[in-house]
Amino acid sequence: MVNSFIAWYLFLAGMGAGAFFISAVVDLSLRRWSPAWLEAAATVTDGGMYLGPATVGLGLVFLLADLGYPERSFQVFFTPSTSLLTLGSWAIVAFIGCSVLALLVGGLLETPLMRRLETALQVLATLFAAFVILYSGVYLSAFPSVPFLNNALVPVIFMLSALSTGMGMLLIFGFVTRDGEDVAPGVSICLRADGITVALKAIALAALLLWAHMSYPESLSAEALAIGRLAGLFWCGVVGAGIVVPVATELWCVRRPHSLSYVVGAGAAIAGGLCLRYAFLLAAVRFSAVTGGAVTFWG
Repeated sequence: MVNSFIAWYLFLAGMGAGAFFISAVVDLSLRRWSPAWLEAAATVTDGGMYLGPATVGLGLVFLLADLGYPERSFQVFFTPSTSLLTLGSWAIVAFIGCSVLALLVGGLLETPLMRRLETALQVLATLFAAFVILYSGVYLSAFPSVPFLNNALVPVIFMLSALSTGMGMLLIFGFVTRDGEDVAPGVSICLRADGITVALKAIALAALLLWAHMSYPESLSAEALAIGRLAGLFWCGVVGAGIVVPVATELWCVRRPHSLSYVVGAGAAIAGGLCLRYAFLLAAVRFSAVTGGAVTFWG
């Protein structure tokens, strides 16, 4: 059974980890070589070092709120277990710890030892961020009793959504904190990369719905999204805000580099990412052990 806290947790953890992962990959790559296009991208992505841990930390608050009681929160972290929930909770804590330590060490004396320590911490934080990105989709797809989510495409969709919403947050942050002329070259590069991510997400989403439509009870979820009670949320939120608007604004801005409409697309991508979590959780049905029938997953 899931609720709004879980939806917000999945959204914030994915977006924050996605933003940090993009930022860290660019930063670590620049330590090895420095092509002009990568340096331009860094003007947009460097904010992820700060935004990532803060956003994931906020997501952790929603996860703990879902557990309801402090003792249940401690049980998640300290009960010996290799469950995905326990591993995911520890990965979030480890990610926040390593990313914050990397920032603190980076602000200390600029010595070779400190530089190597910062790099090591940042690499660890990047690996943990990748785990957090993949974790939510893998966790939801691990339950055979929830057939619609029990599909290998769900982790792929959530991963691509995390990267897209993370990029959206970075684009908005760059717009707010930097002069438009300074970030214009980096924005163009980031928009192209994000366009590929959004296109892949659209393909994976279409494939999931097509597969679900051909079997029961997965077809109940597919119909609820396509033509049923969740059609508005799906077509306006997931497809419209999460795919159509970002792609349209990105195509417009790539052709007109000085246009600021990419901010609209970035905001829409973030809203679409939240709608995606809500839509999937609301649409999913599970088998009831009592009645043997399908009941809603949301509760």
